[in-house]
Amino acid sequence: MKRVWKTGIFMLAIISLLSSCAEQKEKLEPLQAGTIKVVYLDEESFYEDYGKYFKLQFPQIDVEVISKSKLITEFNHVTDYKEATRKFLNTYSPDVLLLDEEMFKAFVEEGKLYNLETAIHQDNFDVDGFMPGLIDKLKALGKGDLYGLVPRVIVHALYYNADLFKEYQVEPPRNKMTWQELMELAARFTGQGSGGRHVYGLEETYSDPGREVLNIGFDSGLRLFDEKADHVLINTDGWKSVMKLVTDGVRSGSVVLNSNGSNKHFMNKEAAMIFSSPDLMLSLKQNGIQMNWGIATMPVHSNDESVNISSREIFAISAASSNKRAAWELVKFVNGADMAKSNSKTYNGTLPSRTGFLKEYDGKSLEAFYMLKVKETAQKWGNDHVPESFFRLFVEPLRAEMQAVIENRKTIDEAAAVLEEKGQGVLMQARSETGK
Repeated sequence: MKRVWKTGIFMLAIISLLSSCAEQKEKLEPLQAGTIKVVYLDEESFYEDYGKYFKLQFPQIDVEVISKSKLITEFNHVTDYKEATRKFLNTYSPDVLLLDEEMFKAFVEEGKLYNLETAIHQDNFDVDGFMPGLIDKLKALGKGDLYGLVPRVIVHALYYNADLFKEYQVEPPRNKMTWQELMELAARFTGQGSGGRHVYGLEETYSDPGREVLNIGFDSGLRLFDEKADHVLINTDGWKSVMKLVTDGVRSGSVVLNSNGSNKHFMNKEAAMIFSSPDLMLSLKQNGIQMNWGIATMPVHSNDESVNISSREIFAISAASSNKRAAWELVKFVNGADMAKSNSKTYNGTLPSRTGFLKEYDGKSLEAFYMLKVKETAQKWGNDHVPESFFRLFVEPLRAEMQAVIENRKTIDEAAAVLEEKGQGVLMQARSETGK
């Protein structure tokens, strides 16, 4: 018994020692003068956005900028984007990487990134000041750990022309509406306008009837597949109710869908509402358009008040970097509160990912951009088992069937039955193409 007890104590001591050594390896050494390489759009943009401020605080660190344009000019012969990015990074061996979500997730899985957790705790770096859910999203991409940080994000909101709502005596949109409520609000503008001028309730960009069905369906918590993605599930009451919502909106003229990305109706004060990023605020001002606009949050599902964000600039550190301390100082600086405060004063169309710094623009509250929690995962089609090519193959049949419904050539029941059959065929085709 004594031997077992002693063996147990010995093993605990060994585990403790190994643990201590592992932690020691993770800790960063004191900062040394030197040079680090960072990937960015180009050298001028980096110094304008971050570099000149970083140099003032860390004069002992030289930063060599590797332009992302080289990815296109030197590796355009590589057809696969991920493989081209790998070759680009292997060639230049940067210390600090600028990644989109797809490459960030791939590099985490391949062990190419430095885990930031220890450095964050070591320096007491504040991660609580970021917009709600953002750190959780990054950790989800990092399989539970934090491998990168995001200084700026693109979030969409619902813009509305307050003057049109007042003119037609309609109550303006409120935060956290459902899609059903939003479409009912848009319908209040049906038949409005005079002198040949038609006023739409809602203008959608980069959309068509099929895409609109998918967007509303996923935002409303509907599933397009079973759990293993073996079967397409579009012939259901839930999806058919969404198809009716879109059909009614387009038929009545309360909703206009622009596949080419045009927002001309809202800009010309011929649409009461539109979804857009913060860029629209700049566009209104730069084009000298006098409009009493406001914003509300994106529509939400009753049980899921969250929103998708996009960011093409996740700052991460290469696991192979020989100067991780200097690299971390740059990542920490770019994502810190001081930089967020500075970015809020020189607004460029993106939002600081830290809250409390950019509260208004031209006297308009920007609260709606920060009100919803960031979705932890934004899986396309709501299922990891679905090949990426499914969208490319399915979007045209979906658009065509929805157009047939809108033009009264088919009923919703007929279109849903056809789409489930065609969707199943598309899923099998996508699987055979990708082997997924």
